[in-house]
Amino acid sequence: MTVTQTAPERLESVAAAQSRLLDIVRSLDAEDVALERAAGRVLAAPVVARWDLPGFDNSAMDGYAVRASEVAGAVADAPVRLPVRGEVAAGRRAGALAAGTAMRIFTGAALPAGADAVVRQEDTRRDGDDVLIEVAVAPGTAVRRRGEDITTGTVVLQPGGRVSPADIAVAAAAGSGALRVGRRPRVAVVAAGDELRPAGSDLDGAQVADSNSPMIAAAVREAGGEPVLLGIASDDPAVLRQTLRTAMESSDLIVSSAGVSVGDHDHVREVLADLGEIGVWRVAMRPGKPLLIGRAGAVPFIGLPGNPVSSSVTFELFARPAILRLQGAADVTRRRVRVRLGEDIAKPAGLETYARARLVESGADLPVALSSGGQGSHMISALVAADVLLVLPAETASMPRGAVVEAIPLR
Repeated sequence: MTVTQTAPERLESVAAAQSRLLDIVRSLDAEDVALERAAGRVLAAPVVARWDLPGFDNSAMDGYAVRASEVAGAVADAPVRLPVRGEVAAGRRAGALAAGTAMRIFTGAALPAGADAVVRQEDTRRDGDDVLIEVAVAPGTAVRRRGEDITTGTVVLQPGGRVSPADIAVAAAAGSGALRVGRRPRVAVVAAGDELRPAGSDLDGAQVADSNSPMIAAAVREAGGEPVLLGIASDDPAVLRQTLRTAMESSDLIVSSAGVSVGDHDHVREVLADLGEIGVWRVAMRPGKPLLIGRAGAVPFIGLPGNPVSSSVTFELFARPAILRLQGAADVTRRRVRVRLGEDIAKPAGLETYARARLVESGADLPVALSSGGQGSHMISALVAADVLLVLPAETASMPRGAVVEAIPLR
């Protein structure tokens, strides 16, 4: 795998640029949402159990509630016979178990007073009003004890994490009907360029479909934000200025694509400087070096490169963490994994490089990473085929086959 090499420049490191961006991003206010609408949101307040889980001793299976001491000698050839006195189903109050009897019980049903074990149905035979117990059981067999999972007052969910379906289940079980979560940030999405046409439009020979806007909007939603699509701004500073002014009035974060480099038709940097301030311009990375970070008025601004792969990679490294930070997330980056390179990689010295790769199972300790296709920043097919972004250190000019590197999962 080869990534085109160029001479290194004095540029902001990826880590420093990420830090400077997150320094200007502040968490938004929180709101209460019903449990069924909370998935994917960032929890803003701890969830505390209102009661024990389980809330009472109950049966782990269908069978018969007994006193363990009364069936201690039971075997298949010499079962213990007990009269069945009543039954208890889930959701019903249980009475008391009289000495020398058994009570029919179903999974989740409260254990009757006096019983200390449940014999599963498969280990019994029914004989009229009696049950024949064919196995001995110890006290506590097939019994779920009150509070053995969670006790009253336990913090079952800590703030700062994205709510999963399992989180919703435990919140509901512990007594919550709603969760306090960070407000979804409104993210203005702007594309710049006279050559762009909306996705789905017919093109002439010099036009390009705007693939960045729908991609960024989808990525905003995945990160928990609400995209505000402002369309395509032409390469006219006045038009771009008005578009960004609209974005400043309607959003918590602005993400643009294209127009951030040094060409005669790239005006995003000069317009941003006029409307606010520039904190970072150009980062020591490949792809995505012409990255712009600043403020439009008081609104954080991220200017992504125009090439679709560069736009996707820089969104992952910068815009996605900013959107999560706006929601109050404690961890704003994906958990990285370690992979082993299955081929030599040449890269530009001085640029932290994010190579697109697919993973193959090797039967060894780590997955093996191979190129998913051409590594040019315009080659979107290799991004679609990629499982991970390989994180190749800035200081190296090549990485040998067999080297272990970090990777950012994309799937």
